[in-house]
Amino acid sequence: MRVRKVILAASALAVSALLAAGLATQLGQPPAAPPAWAGDYDVTAGPPEMIAPGTVVEQGPPKGWSHLVVKSLPRVRESEKARVPAAPLIGRDLTVRMAGWMFTAFAADVTRESTGPAAPYRLRAIGLGLGAQGTNGDTVVTSETALGHGVKMDWIKRQVLDTGYKIQGQAVIPVRGPSFALLDTPVIVRCGDRNRMVRYRYALLADTGTGALDVLLWVLGAESGECSDLTRVVQLEPNCVDRAELIPDPKEFSGPRPSDLSFAVDKLPPHRLEIVLPPELRERAAQTRFAPDEARSLEVALRKLTAGHRP
Repeated sequence: MRVRKVILAASALAVSALLAAGLATQLGQPPAAPPAWAGDYDVTAGPPEMIAPGTVVEQGPPKGWSHLVVKSLPRVRESEKARVPAAPLIGRDLTVRMAGWMFTAFAADVTRESTGPAAPYRLRAIGLGLGAQGTNGDTVVTSETALGHGVKMDWIKRQVLDTGYKIQGQAVIPVRGPSFALLDTPVIVRCGDRNRMVRYRYALLADTGTGALDVLLWVLGAESGECSDLTRVVQLEPNCVDRAELIPDPKEFSGPRPSDLSFAVDKLPPHRLEIVLPPELRERAAQTRFAPDEARSLEVALRKLTAGHRP
């Protein structure tokens, strides 16, 4: 019996050796080198930069940034003002004014990788900020820095600003490449007959030869998947200033002050172009986590999509 076991063990070893030899023959070529772009994509989700307090944001790129992506100037829609409940602590008129007191800013910086006229451009950074009218114009501020930039504060304004930063702080960059990035940012939108928190997805596509920036936007929807729209993307106007009209949701005014969902938008920011998102691209466009090859394939597809719709 012992001899039989030894023979069987030897046979097993021999078969293993033969299989290994055959595999080695098939795989005798050295493994293919990874593509040159393999290390270019950072697919570890991270936050955008904060636009520095004191930065003035008017109708074009703020100092330190090459592009103004969107500046939003929210205001309660005139026809909706009468639907704003009179909150016990602040009343209707002040609630309406405070809804339009703050602006939001979204900027990008596209720079050359190195000195020299032939150096390619890259997408260096994406930045977000909130602010109000200050000494030098519309100025990014925080509650702590506002007074130093001429923005007078009280407990209501502090509440509005801090709540805005809390919501903006949920923004995330799931993919970043040398000249491409995605930014997912929370936005309160009118969905059906209620105001809902959804995510807008911005795709930033920098031209490595000129430094120009195309910005696409589509709606990922709520965490539950509701309120999404993956049938279309829009291409934003350069230096987009969005005079966003707000819709109140009276159901969100049940407490002593408005809730985070009290006001919502029902339109996308101003855009120059609307494009049908091909069905085969919609699943990839909705991903929240990416492998580098998936990030690259999405970038390539979006660049083809915009190239096919240029005037």
